[in-house]
Amino acid sequence: MTEPAPPVDALLQMHQDAFNLVSEGVLWVDSSGRIQYGNESAAKLLGYSNNALQRSSYFEVNPHFSVLGWRKFWNRLGDIGSEHFDTEFVNRDGKLFSVRGRAAFDIYSIDPELCLIVFSATEAGKRDADLLEAVQTDAQIGSWEINFSSKQVYLSPLIRQWLGLAADRSFLPADEMLGVVQEQLVTDYDRLRPVFKQLKKAKSVEETRIMLRSRSSDENTSPTEYVVRARSVENELEVYKIYGTLARTDIGAVGVTELPLEEELFRRTLDQQLEATFIITYSERKIVYSNDRAAELSGYSRRSLLNLPITTLSARPNAEEVSALYPKLREERYFEYPTQIVRQDGSSVPVNARMHYFSIGEEEYMVLVAQDRSEEVHDGENIQLYASTLDSLQEWVIWLDPAKNVALLNEAARRKLSRKTSRDIEGMAIDELMPDLIVPSLSDIRQEKIDGRSRSATEYIFSTVSGDDRTLQVRFAQVEAGNQRYLCLICRDVTLEQNNRRKLQKTKRRVDELTKQLQSENETLREQIEQVNTGGAIITVSKKYQKILGQIAQVADTDATVLVTGETGTGKELLAQSIHKFSSRGRKPLVSVNCAALPENLIESELFGHERGAFTGAVAQKKGKFELADGGTIFLDEIGELPLDMQAKLLRVLQEGEIQRIGSTDVIHVDVRVVAATNRDLEKMIYQGGFREDLFYRLNVFPIHNLPLRERPEDIPVLVKHFAKVYSDRMGRNITHINPNDIKALESYEFPGNVRELINLVERAVITSQSSTLNLSASLRALRRSDRVDENASFRSEKIVPFETMQRQYIIEALKRTNGKVTGPGGAAELLDLNGRTLMSKMNKLGINRNKFTS
Repeated sequence: MTEPAPPVDALLQMHQDAFNLVSEGVLWVDSSGRIQYGNESAAKLLGYSNNALQRSSYFEVNPHFSVLGWRKFWNRLGDIGSEHFDTEFVNRDGKLFSVRGRAAFDIYSIDPELCLIVFSATEAGKRDADLLEAVQTDAQIGSWEINFSSKQVYLSPLIRQWLGLAADRSFLPADEMLGVVQEQLVTDYDRLRPVFKQLKKAKSVEETRIMLRSRSSDENTSPTEYVVRARSVENELEVYKIYGTLARTDIGAVGVTELPLEEELFRRTLDQQLEATFIITYSERKIVYSNDRAAELSGYSRRSLLNLPITTLSARPNAEEVSALYPKLREERYFEYPTQIVRQDGSSVPVNARMHYFSIGEEEYMVLVAQDRSEEVHDGENIQLYASTLDSLQEWVIWLDPAKNVALLNEAARRKLSRKTSRDIEGMAIDELMPDLIVPSLSDIRQEKIDGRSRSATEYIFSTVSGDDRTLQVRFAQVEAGNQRYLCLICRDVTLEQNNRRKLQKTKRRVDELTKQLQSENETLREQIEQVNTGGAIITVSKKYQKILGQIAQVADTDATVLVTGETGTGKELLAQSIHKFSSRGRKPLVSVNCAALPENLIESELFGHERGAFTGAVAQKKGKFELADGGTIFLDEIGELPLDMQAKLLRVLQEGEIQRIGSTDVIHVDVRVVAATNRDLEKMIYQGGFREDLFYRLNVFPIHNLPLRERPEDIPVLVKHFAKVYSDRMGRNITHINPNDIKALESYEFPGNVRELINLVERAVITSQSSTLNLSASLRALRRSDRVDENASFRSEKIVPFETMQRQYIIEALKRTNGKVTGPGGAAELLDLNGRTLMSKMNKLGINRNKFTS
């Protein structure tokens, strides 16, 4: 059984793909003259990309066809089947080239029906095009074409240069070209209308002269005369294009003439000059001669510079200034001035211009000699940059000559040393300005450099005119400028650093004393650990944690605000209790506030209090937490959960020490030390707009970061022993032994819930213990099981888990479904039918970070 034939569209596609392998150009054209497809050879011959070729029409490729002519050809081709042709195509750059080929309908195209045009460029056509381009270039004759079918005007590169048009625009819309001509035309435009009408009426040849002034010329530059020659071409119905040439009357045919010996020597001499030289007519202000350096500097060829208005090389803002120089030059005969030459690519070159005036008979000329200042300007800018940089330094920089006299100094050194003397500092001996400074000799510094040795900095006490002593750190270096060597002194004021270092040393001694005291106390605590309850002192043997205890000792006896950061369950409140306990306020109250657990509509009342009748339900006056903590310490836990409006009011309390109860205009002064804590990244919240930056800086006076349990595993055995004792005493159990292997297993566990998780684990172990050995095995199995829900895993409701774990699973699932949104419409609180603050409090307790569920 034979296979069914492929569809027609598939055959056409294979047909087109096959033609991509041939070297001839192939076009598929529909009945309207639009090119539907072209192979790669056609695109290459015509200078189009494949996509651009499919957006064009056959009339753009074959200028001998109009719409009506194509329809006649289409009908004729239907009668005869195929037709050979020998014609001219135009490429995308507007150049004509000869082609030979054959046209026929493609049997594989049905809807729409397509005409297949196969062509190749003849060598004769390519040769003619190359010769034509050479003639136009050498003879300085431009070519142009007006196509009435496409309403486009083609201009050769030479005409675009004369008219001051963009070099990359070969084709212009007819309306735009008309505007360019009317703008630059000096001749009466009405005189050209009859010539154009005659060309458009029938096939003919016309010639006329016009005067144009290019865009780059000013009003003082005389216009240029051109000869326009035009020919019209018609098809079966009408004239469809006009083409011709444009030539300047001041440029004749270029011939090879022999110059007199003196003039030849003069030209050769000028051509060898390193400076650009232009000779300009005074009356027309056009360039009649330029040397090779002038062409190189301006970016034009010497032929292009010939008869170019000199204003073309002047920046437009300087055009009027340059025009005003001509009468001055005629009067003074010579002058110099700095200016810029505008290159052909639009860039500018700074030059020193020397202008000379001379006349030969009645003809007046100007000679412009331009010296390139690019390197000079660049070097000057670098020197200015170096000087500005040195003057912006806070360090003193002083250069000494071999006799140790000041040769140069920067602004910082001048500002300080000028107060010591009324004389000019340059030339003074350094001993007069900085007595007792031991300055090494240049030879010593040079030898050290050769030996690869480095001289350490010298400290020098500089006495100011006000009597203050400043400590300077002085370094010495050898620098060279030409053949001269200098000794460079770099002096940095380290007075503040020295004072801070002394303060730090004093503080360190105090910290060391407190650390020893804390270590001694900690040793006592370890010996008496069985007698310490869970809410007592901090239990630790970790050396890392000793640093935190040292920070507590540093800040405790001050009133500075403290910000405690750390993961949930690390015991941030214990740190706050320790800070309060060891402070001078230790006998006063410590008031703790969980900002996450406060209802949003009652936060202000809880913190600052309210008067009777201030709002519905305010049946009596109530003191706020700040007022209750007066003289003592207030601990603001989860400060990151505080709303923005309350953050502003809290900031006022920290700045002014004043509060106002709701419903009262009286100001109450409070003396409260603030300790805040959070497990959130407040700096990130500032960036996201969730936390005030000014409040952060008020709270972050003395930051303390509480370490997670996984970073101090040496504390795990001590804590397990401590809490085992606490809970066994509460439950009436006698726990005296802990399996060392269980302790090792706990030390290898990361404890995402930190100390809080460890406490729960030990409590569960005490409950399940049936002997004097702590039963940690059940708790360890719980760690190894996947009871702790992976935040990336799916929720499994059929699994029986402890109540707290079930709550965590359920909240995580709600956060997943709401994309991490907690409060508000569509939030997890609404889904769980909970108050938003209550839910956030539970999340903090369970160590759930909502940011992990936002996308």
